[in-house]
Amino acid sequence: MAYLSELFEEAVEAHRSSIAVIEEDRRYAFGELSDEVNRIAAVIREKVKGDTVGILLLNSQKYVAVLLAVWKAGKTAVPLNYLLQPADIGFIIKDSGMSGLISSQFFAQSLAALKPLFGDKGVILMADEPDFAAGPATVDSAYRDPALYLYTSGTTGRPKGVVLSHENLAHNAQSCQRAGEFDSRDSFLCLLPFFHTYAITGTILLPLLNGCKMVLVDRFQPAKVLGLIQEHSISVFLAIPSMYRVMAASEGDFNVSSVRFPISGGEPLPVAVAEAFEKRFGVPIFEGYGQTEAAPVVTLNVPGARKVGTIGRALPGVEVAIWNEQKEPVALGEVGEIMVRGANVMQGYHRLPEETSKTITNGWLHTGDLGRMDSDSFVSITGRKKDLIISAGENIYPREIEEVLAVHPKVKEVAVIGVKDEVRGEVPKAFVIVREGMTLDDKELRTFCRENLASYKVPKYFELVADLPRTPTGKVLKRLLPTEARSAAG
Repeated sequence: MAYLSELFEEAVEAHRSSIAVIEEDRRYAFGELSDEVNRIAAVIREKVKGDTVGILLLNSQKYVAVLLAVWKAGKTAVPLNYLLQPADIGFIIKDSGMSGLISSQFFAQSLAALKPLFGDKGVILMADEPDFAAGPATVDSAYRDPALYLYTSGTTGRPKGVVLSHENLAHNAQSCQRAGEFDSRDSFLCLLPFFHTYAITGTILLPLLNGCKMVLVDRFQPAKVLGLIQEHSISVFLAIPSMYRVMAASEGDFNVSSVRFPISGGEPLPVAVAEAFEKRFGVPIFEGYGQTEAAPVVTLNVPGARKVGTIGRALPGVEVAIWNEQKEPVALGEVGEIMVRGANVMQGYHRLPEETSKTITNGWLHTGDLGRMDSDSFVSITGRKKDLIISAGENIYPREIEEVLAVHPKVKEVAVIGVKDEVRGEVPKAFVIVREGMTLDDKELRTFCRENLASYKVPKYFELVADLPRTPTGKVLKRLLPTEARSAAG
């Protein structure tokens, strides 16, 4: 079995003098990064007595080094989402059995509240102290599975710890490489928070294990991002749809001709956003799909094999099937639950055996997402299983309505849910963010929908809102949208 720190060292041997990470004006070669990883691993081995180490840091070269060092020291890493409420972070510390935490002065206020949770045996190490890793750079490798406990953002309640092994992550990174043919000539722009599996696999492991350059961004600002793409000849970056929406609407003249593979994931990419970005920059977006439970990438559109409005084909080494409620495959083109099988599928949920057994059936991961597969094996998502609207016996998929409304020139963003109705059981309700400086009402929206949707799919209610509730990673939290059966001007 290949451990991630071993795979990293193989990349170091092949690319020792090449640049691994760029953070602002500082450049770190692969060999330099490896030396720092060894020094930090020695500190962790000496000072953390338990098996689980939390990471509470902003995106930085230090984060990359610490993550690799935790694995080199034979520990399980627990990346902490610093946007969570203190109660959720406290729950994760306790649930994971965390015995050490690596952080920085930026989080000093939070750390003061968290320190009592560790008791006498826990330790908090400050990565930005001058003597944090000033010792010898030699340490014997000690490997331990799992590699990660990654806690979901709690869209359905308390965070659940997804257990990912070294094999899960290594397999997924290798599958991505095979699909996208990434190599040491590629430069990755790292926009996403490193506490998220999309970022860990896609913007840390994928570039580092293939000898690519990582360029870090401290915060998302469209002009800065586009400037870095131009300055560093970025060829690959991963982002979420809202980032692409903002970039497509940005001003300024930037040369982004180096970009060959902008990838979208995290949530469905509206066709209107994909078209606006391509029109603005002349570069197509390649939409993919994944879940934390799948380490995370499952499908991906790639150059030469792309269908707009789909999430692409299954990665090499990953199986995707569409099942009905009886756990049987459906015919091509029919809607069912997207199922995933492969070496990337998680070991389970930490300390939640019943949840694990509900989520994995004979090695197949229940994603909870509904979709269909066409004759070319491209998969399209129709929505979350729990979001399906059944109105007078008819199935209505919120994403179909969202895609239609997203094309309206005055609509910036939209989310659709089902609300109770005495006659039809459920009916669609649309929450709409209006573009800045424009006016819109439910009459105009309803007319537009009637021109583009079957009558039973037209939302009965429209509510204009300033924003939508979101998880810390930007996904819309539909369960927090108000379910009153009424329209509102916002």
